[in-house]
Amino acid sequence: MFAEIREVYRSSRKARDNFWNTFVARPIAAVLLHFLQHLRLTPNQWTFIALAVAVAAAATLALWRTWTGLIVGAVLLEASYVLDCVDGQLARLKGRCTPAGAHLDFLMDELKAFLYVAAVTLRLWLISGKVYYLVVGLLGLAAVAAAISLTTFMRRPEYLAAGPPSPPPAPPDKYAVPQPRSPLALGVIAAEFAGQWVIHYPSYFLYLALLNFVEGYFFVYLAAHVAYLGRSLAQIVLRLGRPATAPPAAASSREPAPPPAPAPSRASAPPDEAPPP
Repeated sequence: MFAEIREVYRSSRKARDNFWNTFVARPIAAVLLHFLQHLRLTPNQWTFIALAVAVAAAATLALWRTWTGLIVGAVLLEASYVLDCVDGQLARLKGRCTPAGAHLDFLMDELKAFLYVAAVTLRLWLISGKVYYLVVGLLGLAAVAAAISLTTFMRRPEYLAAGPPSPPPAPPDKYAVPQPRSPLALGVIAAEFAGQWVIHYPSYFLYLALLNFVEGYFFVYLAAHVAYLGRSLAQIVLRLGRPATAPPAAASSREPAPPPAPAPSRASAPPDEAPPP
């Protein structure tokens, strides 16, 4: 059985994935696939089942306002994410990957992100009674929605084809010495890595629930989306907002016009027409 589960995992995993997916979520999904792959459920149906579990997780987080409720909600959140891995792994295992299924999966991820932010906002407000959490939560929801919309826009082929053309890559130089990265470049790389980890909330939400510190998800997750929103807007403005270059002058691409031919004289009349006396 373990060999079969290992083969399911090997055949259905992604070539490049993050740490949590590779060593936690997808191995669990492979175990589930071993027992559930013979059911007559399509990958899209598993996507909808994962959404239903996510709705239950959001309701638990918002309405069951004890530490136990937070842990149960976090477990349901993680279960929804594992089921979200099941749909993609089943599609790859059965050869049913389609563009519509990939877009559906991305849409469901968006809806779950909205649900969890709204649920945690409501939970913090109901527990503390502070309107501050509602204000921050509403602004955070707007930031999350805008960031996801920009992601969708920047993945469009029309956007990728717009803007100035990229310069051709320089030929490789086998004698070139690699230059060390500057501290600023290393800081940017570290910030982007941290932002990607923060946005992938299933990697740490359960740990924060065990610590009874859901505020860590609330503020850090929203701050990461605000930072991503600012960076994406800057990239779009730099790519599409540059002034248009002036076209070359029309006269510069033409040869000078030849001088006009002289008017024919009377003596140059054709031979069959004698000049008048």
